[in-house]
Amino acid sequence: MRRATKRFIITPIADTSDQFIDFAPYVASINDPGTVAFQAALRRGGTACCTGTGGPVTVAAESTKTIVSQFQSHPDIDRSGTLYVYAVLSAGGEALVRIQGDQLIPIADTNGAFARIGPLGPTTNGEGAVAFRADTKAGRSGMFLARGGSVATIADTSSFKGFQGLPVINGTGTVAFRADLESGGQGIYASLDGAIRTVAETGDRFRELGSFPSVNKEGVLTFSATLSVGGAGIFTVADGEVTKVVDTGQFESFRGALIDDAGNVIFYATPNGGQLGIYPGAGAAAEPIVSIGSPLFDSTVVDFALNPVSVNHRGQLAIRISLADHRQLIVRADPET
Repeated sequence: MRRATKRFIITPIADTSDQFIDFAPYVASINDPGTVAFQAALRRGGTACCTGTGGPVTVAAESTKTIVSQFQSHPDIDRSGTLYVYAVLSAGGEALVRIQGDQLIPIADTNGAFARIGPLGPTTNGEGAVAFRADTKAGRSGMFLARGGSVATIADTSSFKGFQGLPVINGTGTVAFRADLESGGQGIYASLDGAIRTVAETGDRFRELGSFPSVNKEGVLTFSATLSVGGAGIFTVADGEVTKVVDTGQFESFRGALIDDAGNVIFYATPNGGQLGIYPGAGAAAEPIVSIGSPLFDSTVVDFALNPVSVNHRGQLAIRISLADHRQLIVRADPET
């Protein structure tokens, strides 16, 4: 069964009516071919990383049958279907794990330089590079990049006070992240080949920056922010130029934004006098793809979750949804062609 909005078709990928009992608190991810990946608690016990496209769901890895005792993040999925996820190992310690076929391979773990892996979850660019957060045994927190069998530091607390959200990597290897500054305030930054450039910082224009910037293959970033003069909005930055997408004229608050490779911005916000929803662009005629309180699959939406891993290059979305009848769903929202 599919439900069409004005601009998107929503396809259920999985629900909690059969083998799954819970998808929370993790978001779902989606790769460029449109396969959705998600973590689930199983009715028979344990947790699993799963994939689906709208037909039968594939259980890629199950915690009770592997080297993992518990998965503890969303799984991100690359173009080939390989998954990357944070996990607690049965032998002890934490790891960033690659799930490829029937193999689970730790690619960064707490047996070496790291004291902790996480929080939140990894991101992959479809080319086998993975960005992730971790704490080192040397006492630093940072953003790191695993690629080609090695791990490099993107940024750590030798240069920043701390980090929020997750690092997001695009197809060219650019990593976008949000950091707190030792001098006070916050910034959004982009790292490529070891060089970090400033995208936006609090000060004259911005009072607070959203924790989850998103970046497309062209290097265009989008983020939510509150303004020093009052109000808030969704913004993009391309070649150093900041552009407002939408502000608090129509909406009273903003939660975050995603961007596809065509530059289309999808944001989640609360309209004036309304409920939080996901919007496919600005404008007075914009209708939410999903919103709290809206009807969906013979019930009503009471909650949803997504973040930058939840969009692919074509603008397809993977969304975790909770309904009033206590069902949870993983769905894919496809732009109408």
